[in-house]
Amino acid sequence: MINFFLKITLFYCFIYSLSAQDVLDDNDFGRPGFVKEEIDDKCDLSDNKKLLELLDFKLKKFNPKPNDDNAAQMTPQEIKQASIRFYNQQLVEVEAVKMRVETFATLGGDTLSSLIERSSKILLKHPERCEFFTLYGDQVIGNFEMSFQKILQLYATAINKNNLIAQEFVRTQLVPAPMTVDDALKSLYDDYGYQQNVIESLLPEDVKNLFFGENQLLAIADVAESKLLAFSLLGGRISGNKDQLFVFAPDSKKGLLGSNETIVFTSTGKIYEVPLLNIPLALNVMRSLGFTAKIILLSHVYIDSNSYCKIGEAGMWYHFKGDDKQMGCDFLSNTVKSIKEKTLNLSEGYSLFKESIDQVTELIK
Repeated sequence: MINFFLKITLFYCFIYSLSAQDVLDDNDFGRPGFVKEEIDDKCDLSDNKKLLELLDFKLKKFNPKPNDDNAAQMTPQEIKQASIRFYNQQLVEVEAVKMRVETFATLGGDTLSSLIERSSKILLKHPERCEFFTLYGDQVIGNFEMSFQKILQLYATAINKNNLIAQEFVRTQLVPAPMTVDDALKSLYDDYGYQQNVIESLLPEDVKNLFFGENQLLAIADVAESKLLAFSLLGGRISGNKDQLFVFAPDSKKGLLGSNETIVFTSTGKIYEVPLLNIPLALNVMRSLGFTAKIILLSHVYIDSNSYCKIGEAGMWYHFKGDDKQMGCDFLSNTVKSIKEKTLNLSEGYSLFKESIDQVTELIK
């Protein structure tokens, strides 16, 4: 009888050991104290119905002043943290909602307040990659990089919708992706792509005082330069080698014919014709981005062996062709022609800008 019970006992111990081993085999213990986190890398977005359901989810309201002596001594920051935890605990079983950060920037008023109370269940998708931002109360967690164009679009939306949370996120947590030299110069073409108030709001007060004086008024013609200034202040940088820039401008604007562009020549041999350029502001911004920039002021432009443009009486430009003298000069096209044909050294101001002009001549392809 004793042997029978002994056999039964040994049999159950064997079965138990097999079961325990199965449990061990099914578990991934990893490193001690390490919890394996499942990361949802799917970029699928929730439909609007899910967002509305979350906004309609009933929450008990947080009472910042309960009848509790300890709570009465809490700091504003502690009260804020307590409210976030209070709402998060009510949403443990609720499904997270994935939405575009562009959509978030359009929200305001009561809708935004309701969303912030439900922040633990909100994921904001990066506009250009499969990456999500996490909300914690009214704060987006982390710092991120995106194209400068998208940053401006987000900020313009946040300004127009008075979404202060999205504005702060753009100003302090987004870094522009690097620009090429071509992108930086082409950005100087567009004075009307964004409202003045959008760019003004993006610039710090001390910067506006420095560049625009005490009234801090940004002229519409300076929006493009200011946009590039904002790129620099947000931590933007130029990719690749920093090209040397040469800016050609007329020594007088009286009598200029045709469009009012400034010529920018790069050390890669490219010529840009930038409209209404604020040269001092543009040069300061480009230098802040690491460029070496030089200005060449011309009062005489060689055209060919029989003609030239020159500043005459009262700072007026004249076009001379043989013995014929006419008021006005197409400075832009004639200067571009002189650059391309390597005749800048024939201008009367060559000796003043000899080093720069010689560099430009050597770089012409």
